[in-house]
Amino acid sequence: MLEALPAGPPRLVGPYRLLARLGAGGMGEVHLACRADAPTADPYRMVAVKTVREDLEVDGDFRTRFRREITAARAVRSPYAAELVDADADAVSPWLATEYVPGPSLAEAVVRAGALPVGAVRALGTTLARALEAVHRAEVLHRDLKPANVLLGADGPKLIDFGIAQAFEATALTSTGLVVGSPGFMSPEHLAGSRAVVPASDVFCLGAVLAFAASGQGPFHDDEMAAVIYRISRAEAELSGVPAELRAVVERCLRLDPAERPSAAELVELLGDGEEPAAFPWPGGVLSLLAGYGEAARRIGEAAASGAGVADLPTLAPVVPYSPTAAGYRPAEPSAPGPRRRPWGRVVAAVAAVAVVATVGVVVLDRQDGQGGSTGQGPSRGPSASSSGPAAPKTLSQVVLPYGGEGHSGDFGKAGTDRTSRPAGWSPWTTRIAKGMEACSLAPTVLVCAGSGGAAVGLKAADGTQLWSVPGREAAGGFGVLSSAGHPAVVGDTAYVTGPAGVTAYGIEDGRQRGKIPAPGGDWAVKGSDLRGGVLYSTYVNLLDDAKGLVTAVELDGRGGGRQLWRSELGGIPEQPVAAGGRVYVPIGVATPVALDAATGEETARGPAGLVCGDMVVHGGSVLCSASQDSGVPVLDARTLKRKRTLGAGLWITGGPAVSADGTVAVVGGRPAREVVTYDLESGRERWRTQVMFHRNELSRAYFAGDRVVVGGRYEVSTVPVAGPPDRAQDIEVLQADLPEGVDAGSLTASEALAAGGAVFLPFSDGLVVSGYLP
Repeated sequence: MLEALPAGPPRLVGPYRLLARLGAGGMGEVHLACRADAPTADPYRMVAVKTVREDLEVDGDFRTRFRREITAARAVRSPYAAELVDADADAVSPWLATEYVPGPSLAEAVVRAGALPVGAVRALGTTLARALEAVHRAEVLHRDLKPANVLLGADGPKLIDFGIAQAFEATALTSTGLVVGSPGFMSPEHLAGSRAVVPASDVFCLGAVLAFAASGQGPFHDDEMAAVIYRISRAEAELSGVPAELRAVVERCLRLDPAERPSAAELVELLGDGEEPAAFPWPGGVLSLLAGYGEAARRIGEAAASGAGVADLPTLAPVVPYSPTAAGYRPAEPSAPGPRRRPWGRVVAAVAAVAVVATVGVVVLDRQDGQGGSTGQGPSRGPSASSSGPAAPKTLSQVVLPYGGEGHSGDFGKAGTDRTSRPAGWSPWTTRIAKGMEACSLAPTVLVCAGSGGAAVGLKAADGTQLWSVPGREAAGGFGVLSSAGHPAVVGDTAYVTGPAGVTAYGIEDGRQRGKIPAPGGDWAVKGSDLRGGVLYSTYVNLLDDAKGLVTAVELDGRGGGRQLWRSELGGIPEQPVAAGGRVYVPIGVATPVALDAATGEETARGPAGLVCGDMVVHGGSVLCSASQDSGVPVLDARTLKRKRTLGAGLWITGGPAVSADGTVAVVGGRPAREVVTYDLESGRERWRTQVMFHRNELSRAYFAGDRVVVGGRYEVSTVPVAGPPDRAQDIEVLQADLPEGVDAGSLTASEALAAGGAVFLPFSDGLVVSGYLP
């Protein structure tokens, strides 16, 4: 419904002007709005703004929950779900803005236009199942899938309210004991409590929604709430009004055991052939409602753009959403008689008692706090471990470096997306540390970051809490910038950080200094380091003579000490070393690469003069150079350093290369840098390319994680399947960092990302560190 606002000065929320009232609940209101600085009559450029009632007390716990829900909503990227556009949890009255869908809810459409035909229900179910796929892929549970949370647009339905209702209703729930949401569309797991809810619970709710769409009545409809709850607890659905060709699929969704329900992906196949219709098959009654909503929004927008008021414009009449327990309301002409009454007894009393504390909203899966508590619950803690949800995460056991595996491949492997490789108790977080602390390594429980002059900080990997920090200092002669450390080397529970005084060892958990390995001398400043097989290989530049370079190899003992194995002087400034295959590869002056024997430090090969070879990636028998812009990616023989071929010659390259275990090479580039391109390393042939559109910046990095190519920009991360991109560019999902208020996104520069267990850790040059779900 659209309800014009009372006459008076324009009402503003953040940067938005409110145009009309869309709805209200016990804790807040929803308004149609547009940017105050860009009035529009185009409904597709408008937003739906949710605000908290000003007379309610908004405490710190409320804001914390609200921020978590904003983070969860931003994690869901799908063309089948309304996108979160903007939000402010710290405003006097917190608010958020989502994409506006100019159309009725499914609840309103069925009440006003009747049950949908079979074809429309199939298309509806396929689209909503795809939306759930995206929700579950983001490690999120919707938990409130009901007809009122499905908006119908001209090109199909969209899922809304990814847990924001939970934040709005949390206080009311605890203070009044009311059931939040629509009991007729809950799953049995909802009634058992939030810890039992799994992805298959959303599928159960979707089955109930499809039954309602097909018959005009929910499958557990009854005049008494106790009866509704009892029937849900036993999964006793009334489906006689559902057409026969749909009944089997709906029955599978509504099975009592979550393990017996189809996954969202399976549901797409069960309901159709997996192809989207050219035009969504809405019946005439729904099309009329869509036209009415679009026209009303356009007229309100035109009035706002012209400077006129909107109070006198015609609006759509209020419609009460369908609810099986709403007093004074019944859906018109139910298609089937009510269910046979049953004696309730103690079972109903017990189930009802559980129901009054069941919340309907969104949770991020498996956010365990390590103490037996949890801010969300994954599949393994429910009544059964459903096949529709992955196993619960275990504690991360390996060290994760930003350049992936051996040879700086940029491949995080299967552990990059496997939830069993996630830090224990992890959930998305944002924190701020000293500027320049961009070189980070992820130990099982601590993210250790290093910066200029030997500075270092330890952050709790689970939530970003700062555990310890040590300041940096300048090298001799004030060349602090030249003494920037490489990524901290982690051996056991000790982190080794390279600085102007040498290598200093710190305890990972407490930051206490455990030992120090002296630097080669006061005239040397570190340029880079690489850890391989317990040996730290470091490159240095001479502060008094830039024609001199140095490479050292120090064997670490894991307790704070170490011994130097060898040192080799080079002519010129050495850059970041890469240790792989028994050799140490070092570019000199971002040009001629040399190869040293890892055991002795003796030079074994030197590349051709004039070859541009900055950061290097070693994979099997090949060395790949990150060349400049349109020079492509030179591929050298790892033994002789002679050129074998060039990948992507002529492509303006801004990031990469990264090489997967099977020899797929990924780079990002173009002018502007919007393309992801992959090649076969062995043959040099291009495999595929696609465009990824970030909101405010270009692509700058490429990695591999499991079966995904990870691409990043200034403050955004996206993934594309290694096998090839989707047919439509808009189906490529993007994770945008939830930046704190006052941070200028355009000024941010992200360092190298780390991926572990489907989580990404992203440090920025200004000291911001963000951790969130890989899209």
